[in-house]
This record gives sequence, structure tokens and C-alpha cells, in this order.
Amino acid sequence: MNQVFDIDLYPERPKILFIGFPESSHTHSWIELLNGCQFNIRLFSLPSAEPPVRWPIKTYLTRTGAQWFDDDLRRTVFPPPDSSALGVASVAKSALDRGHFNARPHLRRLIKSGIGLSERFGQGKYPVSIEEALAKVILDWRPDIIHSLGFDSASYFYLRTRKQYGLEDYGRWIAQARGGPDIALQRYSPEFAPLIHEVFQSCDHFIADNQPNYDYALSAGLKPEKASNPGMGVVSGAGGMDLDSLRSMWKLYPSKRERVIVWPKAYELYTSKAMPVFEAILNVWDRIQPCRIEMLWMVQSDVKIWYEKLFPEHIKASCPAYERLSREETLARIANARVMMAPSLSDGIPNTMMEAMALGAAPLVSPLDTIAPVVKNQENVIFARNLYPDEIADALVRLMSDDGLVDLMAENNLVRIREMADRQQVRKRALIFYEEVAQLSRKSGLTAKRIE
Repeated sequence: MNQVFDIDLYPERPKILFIGFPESSHTHSWIELLNGCQFNIRLFSLPSAEPPVRWPIKTYLTRTGAQWFDDDLRRTVFPPPDSSALGVASVAKSALDRGHFNARPHLRRLIKSGIGLSERFGQGKYPVSIEEALAKVILDWRPDIIHSLGFDSASYFYLRTRKQYGLEDYGRWIAQARGGPDIALQRYSPEFAPLIHEVFQSCDHFIADNQPNYDYALSAGLKPEKASNPGMGVVSGAGGMDLDSLRSMWKLYPSKRERVIVWPKAYELYTSKAMPVFEAILNVWDRIQPCRIEMLWMVQSDVKIWYEKLFPEHIKASCPAYERLSREETLARIANARVMMAPSLSDGIPNTMMEAMALGAAPLVSPLDTIAPVVKNQENVIFARNLYPDEIADALVRLMSDDGLVDLMAENNLVRIREMADRQQVRKRALIFYEEVAQLSRKSGLTAKRIE
């Protein structure tokens, strides 16, 4: 094992273990709130990808098939470093733990038998599931705080591990919900609703990025002190924005910019729909000319098919479609756009809207119960419901024809966004919050025990 990885920079200071997607800009941005403070921070990554090469946070890697790491900043903890019986058994055990093969008991018994042989062969040197890998990290490092970034998958994964390995006496658990489907939609799912309630019962602290999520959590049995004693209040999943940096990216008010509309949600999910937006664009194309519509994150084949089928060549020439773009590329496009268009069916307080507000582009968003309380129609944004092409079309015409309106919104939003998402203010709250949670953890002796 690499000894540098094991050394904490700040002995005796709080240890915080985050659990989340290692490639997510939200993960990076939230953890970077604590840059420069004396916390010992590590990330246990979900098995989706790897963090950026130069990201300076110590990270436990769990990605199957990826290169094995054990250096100053990266340590692979799952799967085992071979593709032989033990490695295969690790993947199989994780599948069984998630309920796969329940409908085929004979096959399940055969797999369990094979796993048993492989585990004896491996002599316990390596974890045989991602849950066991997380449990070993917690038992070895003994963090004061375990912070799961999002309910699906981080909180559900930690909940499963916590119960399976009896980790209730290790650290205080912060469960963070984000906008969109995290709990706003998944609470209607027979599969996820029980898990949401169990997280509310089991966690020690709860953070949400909008007031309706807090209201629902309290109505579903979350104890009020878990949201407020101590608490972070309403805070975006990215931890706010560097508003001075974003303000420096633009000089021209939207009426003086190119007639560009940026649509950063050119995809189909159950949280947002692309087809009504396609129809709206086609219906008003002649009325919003001249313009260019930049369609970002068009990664799904079915959306691409309809884009090719519905849009004539002369419209496609002014509606370029892009696949995945970095956050920096997206921000640069919005900073030069007149309008940012992102209607949706479910969201928190969306980063795309707040970034547009900070970058001077006029936001076109939907009047969701998470959005309508924090911005005003025709003062900060223009509202249009995602499933109503006529509303989207009317909003586009208004935004592309009314120079006074878009400039007034840009002026208003310079003030409003600082009230909503100033990262410096969020950082101050976060430092106090983590200090208080760590004190509670140590006072209760949660990190003093060691379960053998």
C-alpha cells in the first residue's frame, strides 16, 4: 500500500469521507468548497468513471476494468487486481447483493457456491463486493463524517453497506438530495420510496437544494433537527458559484450579443423532454430569424433521429447539435448567448438557470414548484412548460424580439443571483456546518469505537 495516501495532512482534525460520482462537476465543486481548510478529505467513488487526473483529492477507485492505481492520490479498492476467479466473484457478489438472479434460485445457488470457493481461494485479501470495499475503508480510516452526494446512487449504496456491515457507530451521516428526480420523482416509485424513507430515518443530517425537498422530507418523517441542527439550508448541489469569475466572462448585455440561443438539455429523460422543444422551434423559426440555436448534450440516438428527420437542411445549418461538452465549454457558450433555454418537467433550482443569470443570458425555464418561488416571470426569467410547444414558442419569440426585456432581466439577475448562489457565502456556511457535525460526531464517540 502507498504510505503517502494513508497519511492525513491534518492529524487530529476531522475526517470527511464523501461518496459520489467521481466524474461529476457537482462532486468536484461541492468538495472544493473545503479547499484550504484543515479537514482531511477523501472520496469513495461510485463505479461510474474516474476523477480528473489533476484533481487533488484522495480518491478510492472502484471501476471494473479500469487501470489499477495505488499512488499518492488514487487507490483502487474494488475489484481485485486480477481477472481470475476472485475478480469474477467480486462482480458476481455485487450482483447478488443487488437482488439479481432472485427469480432464478437454482442459478443463484450455483453462483453463491462459486463465490464461496473463490473467497476461500482469495483468503480475504481483497473485498469481494463494492459494499465490502466501502466498509473496509470506513473501518480502517474511521471518518468523523460520511457524506453521500445524492440519494441515487450514493445514499442508497451507503445505506445498504451500513446495514450489511453494521456501520451505524461510525461517523455521522450527511445525506444530500439534489433536484430533479432524486426524491421529487422517485418517491412515487414502489422501488425507491421505501429507500427514501429509510434514508430519512437513518441519516443524521439532511441537505437539499430546494425548499420543496425539505418540506417533503419533514412530511415523510425526517426529524426537524436533522435539517437544522446544524443545517446548511437551501443550497445547490454544486455549492454555489464563483459569481465574480462568471461576471468577468461577459461584457455585452444580451441585446448586443449575437442572436444565439443555447439549449443545454437536448435530450430525453423523464425529467425533461426534447420533442416539444423541437416542435416549438419549427413552429416559430421564421419569426425568430436571424438566429442560431446551439443544441448541447444530444447524445441519445432517438433524439438524433428525430433531429435529422424533423429539421430541414437550412434549419439544421443554424441549429448545430453537439454531444458532451465540458462545463467550461458550456459556460463560454452561454456567456455569448442572448437566451439560455432549458424547459423541464422536474428539477431543483437548476444550475443551468443560475449560470445563465450570472452570465447575462435570458433564461427560459419552466414554472416548477422548485423554481417559481425563487425567480419572477419577466423579471428574472421567462416561464414556459416543457410539454407545451406553444408556450415555448411564444417565449422564444418574446425573448428574441424584446431587447428591453432581455437587458432588464440581465440587470435584475446580477442582483438576484448574488442573493441565491454566492459561493463565498455558501463556503462560510459549509465550514461552520462541517465543524459542528464533526464535534457532534466526536462528542458522541462515534469514531472512538472500533468494531472488530
